Amino acid sequence: MTTPNESLVMGSSLVSFGSSVSAGLRADVMDCLLYAQLSADKKYDRRQNWRQWIEQYQRVIYQKGSRISGALNPVQIKIQRLQDLRTVRYYLSGAATSPELQALLERSIDALMGSEHAKAFFSTWFVSGRSESMQVIPCEARADGGVNILVCGLQMTTSAFTSGFFFWEVPSGEMIVRSNGASFMMTEESYAPFRKPIARYLGAQARRVILEL
Repeated sequence: MTTPNESLVMGSSLVSFGSSVSAGLRADVMDCLLYAQLSADKKYDRRQNWRQWIEQYQRVIYQKGSRISGALNPVQIKIQRLQDLRTVRYYLSGAATSPELQALLERSIDALMGSEHAKAFFSTWFVSGRSESMQVIPCEARADGGVNILVCGLQMTTSAFTSGFFFWEVPSGEMIVRSNGASFMMTEESYAPFRKPIARYLGAQARRVILEL
């Protein structure tokens, strides 16, 4: 039985599931990703050491029952407007991508840009030197019953800010977007040895608020 496509904002991640991903695997993926985020937060400051943070985040996913299936080629692009974030997906390539994950990634970014969460997240992006990061994570079912997980980490830094000549003019700026990511394969069986320990750990922590888009 399939469940609907679903997009969730969890901490600094937007996680999207294709309709064929089972409810059990969705729960496993969400717990694993939350555990990876908390573990990376303990080791690195996400704003000051983003590359180390996102690599640790992916390392934990690998250590907790997932197999690496490919990597995204790192890119660095400049954009002038928030709407241009939608074009980032066209620059992402590498062994981690597939037509199914690429399509889900596009829908995920579109859902993110149209959400109230994104509007709040980017409401003050025109501040020189501001740095933010997030993970866009589409997940698609595999024919063997497992799930493909694409971790697309994005760091966004405002490198320039110019106010309009008149107070009513919209400010302009330049944002540098960097990516780092990989794809993973997970099954309920591969995650089984870690399910209870991670659930216990998360149960002892204050769970982050999960907002449905």
